[in-house]
Amino acid sequence: QINTAALLDSACVFRWVRQQAPGPQMNTDRQSTSRDLTQDVLLYKDGKLTVKQQVNSLDSESPILLFQYQLSGQLSWNMQTVLSGHSLFVGLPNGELLQGTKEGLTAVLEFAEEKLQINHVFVWFMKNRPDKLLLTRTFCYLGFELVKQDHLIASIAGDLRLMVYTIQQTHTSEE
Repeated sequence: QINTAALLDSACVFRWVRQQAPGPQMNTDRQSTSRDLTQDVLLYKDGKLTVKQQVNSLDSESPILLFQYQLSGQLSWNMQTVLSGHSLFVGLPNGELLQGTKEGLTAVLEFAEEKLQINHVFVWFMKNRPDKLLLTRTFCYLGFELVKQDHLIASIAGDLRLMVYTIQQTHTSEE
């Protein structure tokens, strides 16, 4: 069950993020892209996954996190996301997902669960994508579920298919 308060807190961020056209970008030659204009702060690096935060968003209530997953020596998968409250927002661009995307998304989910201490990861993509059924099945396999149309955030989504991954926080206590 999705917490309605979390959705209300995230609704404004979702409107903003949806207009930014975030999503994976491929960088094969290590030359800067338009998203490289700001300085980034390294938050985490382990194996193939690197996570940075944009410097201009350090004091923001909704920081922009940049995930980079190394697919091979010269090929990396890059994802821009927004962290708001206890939710991470991820947008997928139009076009075919590249090989390694599922592995990269799994690494992002593991990082979100273990390091960010969040409750939800939202992912969205255009409803008119030719591969929308494949994407829906893939994300369901990863543990995502479709956000029901009666939730506030679904009404904001409009032409986007919105899915959510709920992270079950486990609390340990010493007896």
